[in-house]
Amino acid sequence: MDNALHTDVLIVGGGMAGGLLALLLADQGFSVRVLDAGPAPVRPSGESAPRVSTLSEASHWLLRHAGVWDRLDPERVQAYASMQVWDRDGTGEVRFSAADAGAECLGWLLENDHLTAALFEAAGERDTLAWHGDTPVDDLTRDGDGWRVTAGDRTFSADLLVGADGARSRVRDAAGIPAPARDSGHRALVATIETDRPHGGCARQAFMDSGPLALLPLFGHGGHRCSIVWSAWPQRSDELMALDDDAFGAALSQATGEVLGAARVVSRRAVFPIEERHASRYQGRALALVGDAAHVIHPLAGQGINLGLLDAAVLAEELGRARAAGLPVAHATILARYERRRRADNLLMQNAMRGFKLLFERPEPAVRWLRNTGLGLVNRLAPARHAFMHRALGRAGDLPRNARP
Repeated sequence: MDNALHTDVLIVGGGMAGGLLALLLADQGFSVRVLDAGPAPVRPSGESAPRVSTLSEASHWLLRHAGVWDRLDPERVQAYASMQVWDRDGTGEVRFSAADAGAECLGWLLENDHLTAALFEAAGERDTLAWHGDTPVDDLTRDGDGWRVTAGDRTFSADLLVGADGARSRVRDAAGIPAPARDSGHRALVATIETDRPHGGCARQAFMDSGPLALLPLFGHGGHRCSIVWSAWPQRSDELMALDDDAFGAALSQATGEVLGAARVVSRRAVFPIEERHASRYQGRALALVGDAAHVIHPLAGQGINLGLLDAAVLAEELGRARAAGLPVAHATILARYERRRRADNLLMQNAMRGFKLLFERPEPAVRWLRNTGLGLVNRLAPARHAFMHRALGRAGDLPRNARP
């Protein structure tokens, strides 16, 4: 084996979680290689791309400590300082404010491609980090105490293999770790819309029997653009996709109660199934899983990528702990500690999202009264609001050092 093709850590998947992990490890002196099946990330330009993510305060600090946040174009990042959540079929409503949490804002919206491109650019400045695009993996096999990965006519090896390759992870499959898909019963319809009234830096979510509808504020256009994630039963999503743009705008305006006035779609609409997964283990022999390779949750709270970035940060922290103690990078105790720190927190969030979905799709009057009363209580009780905001900001759980100021 050519020593030039051997690294301490080999990461399969160059998305947001894999990219952040690569930077954090390289900054600690590890030799790292990233293999990604897609082309090298390119910064988006012009109109907003349809796929966006919501970043928490914890994710903001992770990216700032990794030297990535300042690479982002501030003109394409939209902060939001308030949230409005309401039951469209009832009377319950709750509002959250950054001021109540002692924060500058509650989160940020940006395009997935924008963040991935910034990570890729930062990777180019790390001497011990190599990032290969257009490099799909053909085969993964154990190699003594490590792994051997074949991609095209090259074979790479590493002491530790990390799966950051998404919900249908080949790395997870190669390690024989089960993560069966669970149909959530929903599909997600995504699009960019324009509204009569500006969003005012507020993220909004309306719950209906058929599923939640999120209005996420976007940059530019005087604050009149939002990204929507409309989760609904398959029949309902099929009906919405079959509508022409004018009819879809009318349906959207009705679903939101015209909270921002009339809404018009200004992009192509796309729909995809929502599945939940949770790997039975996050680690194995000389192997670890992060992000969607380890867990996939319902997108109704926009926490999926934030959980993945925390996975990356905790794993990097634990590997740094191993190096400081003179232990091998793939030491079983270190990998088990990573799993303990992340699995319970991720499972809690997954179950919470599942519970919210079930609660709001139940049509019984008693259940509707209960959820409306609950939302009203949360809105009136400051401690309850603070508890929700604390978790949404990413301040809860066993946080890595880099997720704090």
